Amino acid sequence: MITVRKIAEAVDGHLFGDPDSVIYGVCELKQGKKGFISFIRAPQYHQYFVNSEATAVIVNESFTMETGSKTIIRVKNPVLAFAKVLEMFDTKPVIVPLFHKTATISTNANIDAQCFIGPNAVIEDGVTIGKGTNICAGSFIGANTLIGVNVTIHPNVTVYHNCSIGDNVTIDSGTVIGADGFGWITENKKHYKIPQIGKVIIKENVWIGSNCNIDRGTFMDTIIGNNCKFDGHIHIAHNVVIGDGCLFAAQVGIAGTTKIGNYVTLAGQVGVVDHITIGDNSVIASKSAVMQSVNPGSFYSGIPARPHNERKRQDVVIRNLPDIAKRLRLFERKFEDWLKERD
Repeated sequence: MITVRKIAEAVDGHLFGDPDSVIYGVCELKQGKKGFISFIRAPQYHQYFVNSEATAVIVNESFTMETGSKTIIRVKNPVLAFAKVLEMFDTKPVIVPLFHKTATISTNANIDAQCFIGPNAVIEDGVTIGKGTNICAGSFIGANTLIGVNVTIHPNVTVYHNCSIGDNVTIDSGTVIGADGFGWITENKKHYKIPQIGKVIIKENVWIGSNCNIDRGTFMDTIIGNNCKFDGHIHIAHNVVIGDGCLFAAQVGIAGTTKIGNYVTLAGQVGVVDHITIGDNSVIASKSAVMQSVNPGSFYSGIPARPHNERKRQDVVIRNLPDIAKRLRLFERKFEDWLKERD
C-alpha cells in the first residue's frame, strides 16, 4: 500500500484532497473501488468520474469537474503518469544476481558478476554480458555476441552468434535474433543457399515482443535503432535498417534490404516489400501492403498502400460503382432509343 502523497510525488503531480489516503492498487474508472487509484485519459471518460468509487483519480491540468470526496492528482499527461503508478504496484518477482547451477556457461564468456543467468541457459564462447543483465531460463546466447547493461532476455529466447544487443533492451519469450536471412539463388530448378554472414545490431532502449524473428544480414547488417518498440509476431528480414523510435504492431513483416526511417509507425499486419524506403515520421495503417517507397511524413493505407486521403476518395468511387453502372446502362438504353427514333 502507498499513500496518495507518495504517488503524487512520483508522478510530479499537484495533489488536491487527502494526501494521507492509502492506495492498495489500481482500477478502471468505471469499475472503481475504494482504496484504489484510476485515471482519466480523455474527456469521454468524464461521465464515469462522479459515480466511480475510486479513492483517487489522476487527471489532466485542465480538469474542471467537482471532485466531491475524491482526491485528484493533476498532471500534464495522465496516461504517462498512470504508467508510472502501474510500475509502483508491479508484482513481477525481483531478480537477484545468480548463475544457476544448470546453466551452461563457456569459460571464455565475459559476464559481469551482477548478472542473472537462469536455469538451463546456454552462453557460448566469446560472449560478453554487461552489468545487471538477466538471461532467463532456457535462453541461448551464441558465440561472440555482445550484450549491454540492464538487458532482459526472457525465457526461451535464441540469440545466434555475432549479434550485438545494446543497453536497456528487453526481448520477450520465443523471439529469435540472428537466424539466417531468406537468401537463395535458383539455377536449373535447384535452389542454392546464399550464405548469410552479416550481423544483427540492436541499439539501446529497444523492446522486442514475443515470437519475433530478426534475421541476420547477408553481408551487411540488420540494424534496429534506439528506442524502437515491437509488438509480438514481427518478422524483420535480412539487411533491413530501422531508424530510431519506431513503433511496430503485431504481425508486421518487412522484406529484405528495406530502410525504415525514424519514428515510423507500422500498424498491425502491415507488409513491406524489399528494397524500398519509408521516410521519417510516416504512419502506415493496419493491413496495408507497402509496394513502393514512401516520402517522409506520409500517412498510407490500403492494398497496395497509397496516400490515405487519396485512397478514401477512390473508395467512395468504388462504393458508387454499382449505381454508376446502373445509370450508365440507363443512359445507353436511352441513347439507343434516340438513335432508333432518328432512323
